[in-house]
Amino acid sequence: MKKKTISIIIENLLYGGTTSHLINFINSKACRKYNFKIITNKSNAGIKDIKESCKSNKFEIIDFNSLNALQPKIFLLKVIFFATKPLLFLFSIIQMFFILKKISSDVTLLNCGGYGDFRTEMAGAIALKLLKRKNFYLLIHHCYSKPILWGGIINLINKYISKIFRMIFFVSKATKDSISKNTSLIDKNSKYKIIYNGVPVRPFSLKRIKKLKVKKGVNKIGMLSRIEDYKGHLNLIYSFSKLTDKEKKQFKVFFIGNGNPIFIKKINNMISLKNLNKYFQIINYLKIDSYTILNNFDITVSLTKDFEGFGYSVAESLFVKTPVISTNVGGLKEILNDKVANIVKPNDNIGVVKSLRDFLLRKNKWKIKAKLGRKRIIEYFNSEKMSNEFLKNFRLIK
Repeated sequence: MKKKTISIIIENLLYGGTTSHLINFINSKACRKYNFKIITNKSNAGIKDIKESCKSNKFEIIDFNSLNALQPKIFLLKVIFFATKPLLFLFSIIQMFFILKKISSDVTLLNCGGYGDFRTEMAGAIALKLLKRKNFYLLIHHCYSKPILWGGIINLINKYISKIFRMIFFVSKATKDSISKNTSLIDKNSKYKIIYNGVPVRPFSLKRIKKLKVKKGVNKIGMLSRIEDYKGHLNLIYSFSKLTDKEKKQFKVFFIGNGNPIFIKKINNMISLKNLNKYFQIINYLKIDSYTILNNFDITVSLTKDFEGFGYSVAESLFVKTPVISTNVGGLKEILNDKVANIVKPNDNIGVVKSLRDFLLRKNKWKIKAKLGRKRIIEYFNSEKMSNEFLKNFRLIK
């Protein structure tokens, strides 16, 4: 019997939640009997990650040059780029039409990180409609991102494409609420469903990572995420600076991830300004399983300031029983509660200081919370549960 094919259109494959979702979905036991075709922007950093992490030969990457994903640095080019976006979007529809015309799929999933501007996924939806395809869906991971220009045109496009999807999926209620509040994509007549992201329930290596080695008695604080302003790295630096010298000596902080070079420079400057160089280390990327990295931490910190669609590093940390300090923004509210993590408000630097001090005093309490967190992740946020939900809604299984 011929395997059925699932095509996934995804504009941005950075090292983050959308990439993790895609890897976990393809690698799930539920999806072993399907072939995958991933249609993505040629310049995506995450393509290499997908190739290395998805070990089977059941997927094919079809890459193309997306004009929507351009990020001009010269001011005049930026102005021209934003002024001509509707024309570029029209070109994207034509481009996607001819790409998709050559691809035979049983299901197409348009996998969208953020939402709000002209996107390849939107162009793909219109192209699929023109090709008279029927079984295609939209998945949105993050909150509404307000477009700089052309809001009216984008609103009209949303009204049109909202009617052509068989269903729209969201990774959390928070993401759905943000899109519902700020766009015309969904209304009371829309067909939508919340399918939480899931992490794989599997063994992982317990090896100690050399780059994360510390002196005996020192606790490792880790932030495994893209290094961007909204993720709260500066908040952790400021909070850490408020600890006593004796308390500081009991910690070492690791920022692991890629990000904006200008912002990374800002982080380094603040670390130096606070005279904290010996307590902080920034590591661009570790080619190691995220479970193993998180298992090397004594605490995972997630201080996202405004919105998080889901929060993979938090879910993965709890799975490996690493204690968590986290803000309760966006989808994180749906993963966490006080029984499994230490929750602080956004920009609550005093709350972070109190949490770090509490960890030093009551480590056993934190370990118990993390164990309860692992149970919660396995029950509600595992990748098999997630994958089966998608396959049911794709009408591939009952």
